[in-house]
Amino acid sequence: MDPANTTTFFESDLEFTFPSDWTVRKFDDTTAYQSLSGHGLKGVDFIAISPDDRLWLIEVKNFRPRRKGSREYRAERRAPTLLASDLHRKFVDSVRLINIVQQYLHRSRWRSLQIWYRTRVRPDRNSNYWFWQRTYELCGGGTRHVGDLEYVVWMETPEANNDYDVTLYQLLSERMPVGASITVAESDHPQGLPIRAKAVAVE
Repeated sequence: MDPANTTTFFESDLEFTFPSDWTVRKFDDTTAYQSLSGHGLKGVDFIAISPDDRLWLIEVKNFRPRRKGSREYRAERRAPTLLASDLHRKFVDSVRLINIVQQYLHRSRWRSLQIWYRTRVRPDRNSNYWFWQRTYELCGGGTRHVGDLEYVVWMETPEANNDYDVTLYQLLSERMPVGASITVAESDHPQGLPIRAKAVAVE
C-alpha cells in the first residue's frame, strides 16, 4: 500500500492505514458521538465508507503484549462468549447511535440546510454533514435490516493458531442478523481488507 495514498489513525497502540479514497472517522473522537455520551450506548472504534458505497463498522481489540514505559502491558482477554456478546452490543449500539445523530442534526433547520447543500448541491466527502447523512442512508435510512453492513473485528492475538479467532467468529455470527457480513482480521491476516495495522511504541 502506497503511503502517499493512505490515511493514518491510531487506536489501541496500533497504527492503522486506510486507502485515501475511504472516508473514515474515529467514532469516539467525533463531536456527534461525544454529544451523545449520556445515552449509555457504546460505539465501535471506526466508521468508514468505501468508494463502492459500503458502510464499515470496525472494532479494534489488541491482545498482543506490548511495552508501556518500562513495563509489559497485556490487555485482559475475555472468554470468546463474553467478547462476542460485547461486540454484538457495540455493533447494534453503533447503528442506533447513527440514527440518533441523524435525528439530532435534523432538529436544526440550519443543519438540515447544510446537509442538503453538502450532499445534494456540492457533495463534499470531507464534510461531517456529508459523512453522517451518507452513513445514515447506508444504514437504510432507519428502515433497513442492520445485517446489510460490513462488520469488522480487528483483533491482534499473540497465538500462532487462530482457534480463538474462529470461535469468536462463530459465536458472533450466531448473535448477528442472518446473512450479516462479518470479518475477523489482524495485521498478519488482513483477510483481503485494504486496511493495514502495525504496533507503535508507547512511552
